[in-house]
Amino acid sequence: MVISAQDRTSGAPRSMREAINQFDWASTSLGPKGEWPAALRFAVDLCLRSPLPISIYWGPDLCLLYNDAWMAAAGDRHPGALGRPAKEVWADLWDRFGPQFETVWRTGDAVSADAMLLPVVRDGWRSDYYWTYALTPLIGEDGVIAGILSQGADMTGAVLAQRRLAFQVRLADALRNGASADAVKATAARLLGEHLSASRVGYSEVDLEQQTLSTSTDWTRDPSIPSLVGVSRMLGAFGETSHEWLLDGQPLAVTDHRIDPRTADPEIQATFDGIGVRAMIVVPLIGQGVLRAILYVHDVKPREWAAADIEIARDTAERTWEAVQRAQSEQSLRESEDHYRHAVELNPQVTWTATPEGRINRVSSRWEDWTGTSGIGESWSAAVHPDDLARTAAAWEQSLRTSTPLDAESRIKRQDGTYRWVRSRAYPRFAADGSVCLWYGTTEDIHERHQAQDHQRLLINELNHRVKNTLATVQAIAFQTLKGDISLADARARFEARLLALSRAHNLLTEENWEGAPIWRVVADSIAHLSAESGRFVLNGEPMWLAPRAALALALACHELSTNAVKYGALSNDRGHVEVTWQKRAGQLCIEWKEKDGPPVAPPSERGFGSRLIERGLAGDLDGKARLDFEPDGLRCMIEAPLSAVLIREGQVDG
Repeated sequence: MVISAQDRTSGAPRSMREAINQFDWASTSLGPKGEWPAALRFAVDLCLRSPLPISIYWGPDLCLLYNDAWMAAAGDRHPGALGRPAKEVWADLWDRFGPQFETVWRTGDAVSADAMLLPVVRDGWRSDYYWTYALTPLIGEDGVIAGILSQGADMTGAVLAQRRLAFQVRLADALRNGASADAVKATAARLLGEHLSASRVGYSEVDLEQQTLSTSTDWTRDPSIPSLVGVSRMLGAFGETSHEWLLDGQPLAVTDHRIDPRTADPEIQATFDGIGVRAMIVVPLIGQGVLRAILYVHDVKPREWAAADIEIARDTAERTWEAVQRAQSEQSLRESEDHYRHAVELNPQVTWTATPEGRINRVSSRWEDWTGTSGIGESWSAAVHPDDLARTAAAWEQSLRTSTPLDAESRIKRQDGTYRWVRSRAYPRFAADGSVCLWYGTTEDIHERHQAQDHQRLLINELNHRVKNTLATVQAIAFQTLKGDISLADARARFEARLLALSRAHNLLTEENWEGAPIWRVVADSIAHLSAESGRFVLNGEPMWLAPRAALALALACHELSTNAVKYGALSNDRGHVEVTWQKRAGQLCIEWKEKDGPPVAPPSERGFGSRLIERGLAGDLDGKARLDFEPDGLRCMIEAPLSAVLIREGQVDG
């Protein structure tokens, strides 16, 4: 069951705090709000103050409460979800959520899920979102589990971007290997239809003299959906407005042709009903100012197309049409110029050929531009990174032995001494007797793609790391605040101050459009949630203004170091403190984090993700180096980076 918009009421509360205060809790299993146990009141107050989507499920029936951020992501489930049991709120997904809640309640252990599909209905339209979340038990005053706290992060953008990238890679590979124009169109239509879960996808070509559209290739989801292959229609049959839109080169997206004003004419609607379509995307393909063809995506039911759907359809149409034209050109050349056919098919950056025995005998001049070597004979291997040479040689030997294409990635040394990733591919040319008579190869620079993949993996690891440790950080702040003989009011004030400091640090770490920041502010904001007690941190250094990337990297490192200090280091007792200093020395920015008066320190048996993030990720982001020394009297972290890489300007007044 999906709680619909019919549950909404006019004059609804403007915030969840107001909604919770006004709600008739006496009618629920929680009872009147004034009689709630202290643990529930504390959990609700923490939930409402958080900028992240948080929900609380309390009592045996898991009665739901949530904050403003959760409300914004809930779609039509709000406001009807407030105060209802989890099994009712998530009835449509209970086969997935029920076992997770039951595990937490039964074992007392937290449960997490990565990029889980959560459909959201807004005003009757369903959209698919992907969330990474954790379910954590909440303990009552009697030491028994009394509820469950859920906190998550919306991963939809990352999931869709990854899927789109995977689709584009599959499409590129498929188009590259297309044997004919019709095969290219058929493959592209199938891949796009499967990616968009459409009913029908196809290509129609325009006959300028007859002013008709004719379909020679399409894909349908199942046999119940008729193919349009062999069907010809007049261009004007789809409406003058739609025709003009396509002639202008703009994709046409229709949610439901029966209500779209561009297709309001009864004859036009009859045309669309006749081919069994309600929603569509139509992408025009313009050549030399003339409409040459269209790509169409059909759905038999009304559908609200996302902007990403329209963009991927446009991209597929353009890529496919280029591949179709290329396939047609290759077809005309194939019978007379076999060598040229191989060169066009590979579309290389560096082209080369090799003898049947595998000895490279011809290389384009670009290889020498890259490496300073000719690439002929053994000089090719001299440019390959030593760590990649054996693997690349083994792949080449396998291709030579089996007469199968080569596809290998390796690093090569450029003339300036740097290494870049390349992808080498080779295809055999067979003689009349079936033996290999020549190898045609290409090598292309894929360094930026490798860097993007490495960066994406780092971001995903960091997200997983943060989701698992967020609640641990809040628990550490609560423990630090509530220890000792202090009044409840004083403890609450301190706790609120530290939560706000944590929120500011989170905003600093996730800001995308930052234009630089003073180093003092970067460090201070990163540790603000742990420095409410005076004397725990000492900052010292001259004013400097950091570049955005350097500021973000340093903030992330300070956050990791401060969190570890609370867990294991100088901030885990009452006497410890941390000194953070920075200075310019020999063209380098030198930053030192030193913990003192904490418990004795010993090197860990193995490095965790936080240590790897500082020593590898931070060094890479700053174009410098970072080192962690586990000295007996306290952890020391030394960071060095070239001033030219991290500073925007010097002498900026901090604060």
